[in-house]
Amino acid sequence: MKRSDAARYARWSALAAMVLAGITGGIYLYRQWVAHVERTKAPPPLTEDKERQSIGLTLSKNEGDRTIFTVQASKSTDFKGQDISLLEDVKITVYGKTGERHDIIHTQSCNYAKTDGAIQCSGIVQMELQSAEDAQREEKRFGAKANVIHVETSGVTFERSSGQAQTVQPVKFSFANGSGEGVGAVYSSEQGTLRLVKDVRITLQPEEPLTARARTGAAGKEVLLQGSSLNLVKLSRKAVLSGPATATTDTQQLYAGQLSMLMDAQFRAQALVAEAGARGETPELVSHGQKEATRLRADMLRAELAPEGWVKTVEAEGHVQGNSASGEMQAEKGIVDMWPRANQARVVTLRGSVHLNGQEPNTGNSRKLTSNALQLSFSGEKPGEKGQLQRAETLERGTMEWSDSAEARSRLSADKLSVDFGRAGKAQHLVATGNVETQRELKNRPVQTATGDAGETQLDTAGGWTKMMLHGHVHMKEGERSAEAQQVVFVRATQTAVLTGQAVARDETSETRGAKITFQQESGDMEAEGKVRSTDLAKKKSDISLAPAPANVTADHMTGNAKAGQALYTGHARLWQGPSVLEADTIELLRESRVLKGNGNVRATFPQVSANGSASKQGKVWHVSAATLTFWDAENRAHLEKNVVVQSEDERMRGPALDLYFTRQGDAKQSGEGTLQISRAVSMGGVVVEQGDRRGTAEQGVYTAADRKFVLSGGTPTLYDATEGTTTGRELTFNMADDTIVVDSGNGMRTLTKHRVQK
Repeated sequence: MKRSDAARYARWSALAAMVLAGITGGIYLYRQWVAHVERTKAPPPLTEDKERQSIGLTLSKNEGDRTIFTVQASKSTDFKGQDISLLEDVKITVYGKTGERHDIIHTQSCNYAKTDGAIQCSGIVQMELQSAEDAQREEKRFGAKANVIHVETSGVTFERSSGQAQTVQPVKFSFANGSGEGVGAVYSSEQGTLRLVKDVRITLQPEEPLTARARTGAAGKEVLLQGSSLNLVKLSRKAVLSGPATATTDTQQLYAGQLSMLMDAQFRAQALVAEAGARGETPELVSHGQKEATRLRADMLRAELAPEGWVKTVEAEGHVQGNSASGEMQAEKGIVDMWPRANQARVVTLRGSVHLNGQEPNTGNSRKLTSNALQLSFSGEKPGEKGQLQRAETLERGTMEWSDSAEARSRLSADKLSVDFGRAGKAQHLVATGNVETQRELKNRPVQTATGDAGETQLDTAGGWTKMMLHGHVHMKEGERSAEAQQVVFVRATQTAVLTGQAVARDETSETRGAKITFQQESGDMEAEGKVRSTDLAKKKSDISLAPAPANVTADHMTGNAKAGQALYTGHARLWQGPSVLEADTIELLRESRVLKGNGNVRATFPQVSANGSASKQGKVWHVSAATLTFWDAENRAHLEKNVVVQSEDERMRGPALDLYFTRQGDAKQSGEGTLQISRAVSMGGVVVEQGDRRGTAEQGVYTAADRKFVLSGGTPTLYDATEGTTTGRELTFNMADDTIVVDSGNGMRTLTKHRVQK
């Protein structure tokens, strides 16, 4: 071997020795380090009062193959002479009887009693209440949002035998969109319930994202819940707050005997249910507005909440009552649909014996709406916008009632009522559809009712009606008076009812038709216009009767009062009854005094008694003209004035004034029975009698129909005859029956002169 090779091998050998020495040293140092670490982690030396210390401890409660809960501790220390172990880093996992839960109770240290299995934890205790499904989802999806109720308290005792944990210390808890606190708690692992014993406060905080708040311009409002105790059931997602319980926002307060909070799958507050509970306190919601407070009471109130914090719907059920300074409301059930994010009512639906009562503070006038179903629509879609009532309509038959004063009431009923409101939220227009009925009451007046197919009402700013209209087959009734038309308009200020379209008005004695008929309710007056026609249907002894047949009157216009028994017809007035006819500018009927008056261009036709004195239906007819005519039914007499002319086919009398006397046809002995016939005519103040080509004049003329005789007297009675000449005397008598004239000369002598009588 060469020297150079030996030197190279020597160097390699030295290097290998150094490497082996290094490895050996490293192994030694590593073993020393491991020993140091083990000495550090090893339990401290036992004191005199301790017996044994273990690294960990696990306790479980099982029923069959089901684990109810498990207690785990990272360290367990037994005490000498005591049946107590100190558990550190304690974790209790509760699965429940069905395995649907995965609740965790965690604390740093607890005392464990071996005899009864009780675990007492004096320090801070944290609970995480969640379902097994949520726990698995969180484990599989790293970073998924935990669906957990967090509870923190202290001084907790956990009983292994019952699986119940309890404390008397203050308790705090939180969930997805809220937090709360109370004093004392009882947790049951078997039922999965958590009960806070007293002084419970819960704050619901809206979960709406900041971006959404910026977009809408409004943040959700916090809700503060308070009660005497709380029962929380995680699996059923229900928390029951026992009363007296309240829910408060900055503008509203809810009082109840019991408040239940229902939560969604993410354990966010989903609904609040207020009930009377064991205390029997009827739920009441008080809302504070800018000017007044409103109150809502019901057996049950339920509010559905959106995850963002705004109220979606409010439901009230059972003896629903609401009131404010301006009125009150009653119903069996009510549902309020809210505008999204605005926390303002969009649609309110009331059902079951709905009553809405309103009153105007300044005037005392009241309004009342009744129906079995009512719907109210409001504005206020934008957050911060003041909500205004826009429309109200009944979903079933409804009645609106107004009390104008202590002496006036109005009522409107229909299958459907709808009211539109202006921008200021004031009622303006009411529409009634289907089987419309109205009723109007005035002091000392009969009740006025009306029906029609449809109607509408104009309203003033106070909600009172100003004008009410009914359309289609209108029927109206007031006491003994009734009417029909296609339309009627009631005007409150004038207390009138105006009927148009084939209008007909009836009372117990007459019927009147016209294009337009107006009733004055306060006075009882009636006015008819446009082709007026009245038919007198009366058959009473006290009525005017020219014949035993209905009396008919036509005119352009008529005014009357049924109570007073008065009617005035103007404009081409014409009356006929049986064979008697009267025409004049105006005709007036005074039923109570049984007087008939004609004024202006009077023309009339009356039958006369037959010449033999018998009442014959074939008697002559007399035509009458004058400026005025007054007929007294009780006296069977008519008085005519101004340019009076009465004439038959053969005779004529003219003068400034004339009285006609009538008798009843046949054997009629009572007024109102039989046809009136002229029996006698008496003219005063200058009379002219004409028969054929003869003419007689005198101050007074008397005609008797039974013997067809004219008697002229007063002044210088004179008879003019184209053939016989002129005859005068103190009294002249024409005998039409035998063609003679009797002249009384005044000296006791009577002269009989025969004439040819032209017939």
